Amino acid sequence: AMPLKLMPGTPSIWNGSSMPCQCTEVAWRSLFVTRIVTVSPSRQRKASIISIGVAWLAMQRGHAPIRRISARMQDITSAHLHVRLDPEQVPVELAELVVSFNTMLRRIEDSFQRLTNASADIAHELRTPLTNLIMQTQVALSKVRGMDAYREVLYSNLEEFERLSAMIGGMLFLAQADHSRIHLESGGVDLGAEVRALFDYFEAWADDHRVGLVLEGEVDTVSGDRQMLQRALSNLIANAIRHTPEGQAVVVALRREADQAVVDISNPGPDIPAEHLPRLFDRFYRVDPSRQRKGEGAGLGLAIVKSIVEAHGGTVLVRSEGGLTRFRVRLPNGPAQGPGGLQGSSAR
Repeated sequence: AMPLKLMPGTPSIWNGSSMPCQCTEVAWRSLFVTRIVTVSPSRQRKASIISIGVAWLAMQRGHAPIRRISARMQDITSAHLHVRLDPEQVPVELAELVVSFNTMLRRIEDSFQRLTNASADIAHELRTPLTNLIMQTQVALSKVRGMDAYREVLYSNLEEFERLSAMIGGMLFLAQADHSRIHLESGGVDLGAEVRALFDYFEAWADDHRVGLVLEGEVDTVSGDRQMLQRALSNLIANAIRHTPEGQAVVVALRREADQAVVDISNPGPDIPAEHLPRLFDRFYRVDPSRQRKGEGAGLGLAIVKSIVEAHGGTVLVRSEGGLTRFRVRLPNGPAQGPGGLQGSSAR
């Protein structure tokens, strides 16, 4: 075998024979560094370019799933909020991100749909009284009439104006509730006394519908805004009277459960289909869209109820089965704590 030729300046670690002698670690390191240093600059440049190219290709390949997800996200507009990303089409590291994005998109779609429906409902609800006002005014102006005829038209128009005013007032109240701007005057509220006062108020209307009013149980005084809670109970009782068949009764039951006051407002009548129950608390929602709202309020009653109850830190739920519909209100036995998570409600 030919002896290995060393480069000039390389420390000699050979003993003159064809086999290397025992060398020190320092000598071997010196040889390695010398080899690296003596590589030509062109080869160094080629090696650097190759390294950069390999790194770039690896980065492009690794970031490809992120670019695909980004492109899909950019394609999602208000008209395509139903689109969802597939977590199985991305690396495991990005699956959780995709799931979170889909959850956020679902919430946005729901909010956007509610906003769209609310706009359509508001337009529909405002159109009816405005149309009545225009028609009645046009009829009144079509020919000369007596004073009594004009007075009748004005009374009719006044009813429509009051309905519009109530609707606008309810919408403003709910807008304040959505931004937690309901101001509560906290004090002691005797729920039993408030229900009895409301029974006196609704007695004539209930008698016209041949509907009875029954109060069961008692409950201690709760802390809250008396006028707000009275408004919530009034809306629930009016809603119950409106949907109770003739010859039957609305029952309001009061009781205490642990640290909560519970108010049940029940009325007999046809069951509300289960698919409608979660939507009863939506503004302007109707179980039967074909029904006219003439004499049935502005369609914001239960939405206002839920906003008031939750502004007091309570909850309101509804069940309808066995020919009985029950709204259950739970109020904490303590100072009003503000909204605990608003959910709307509207008249049935």
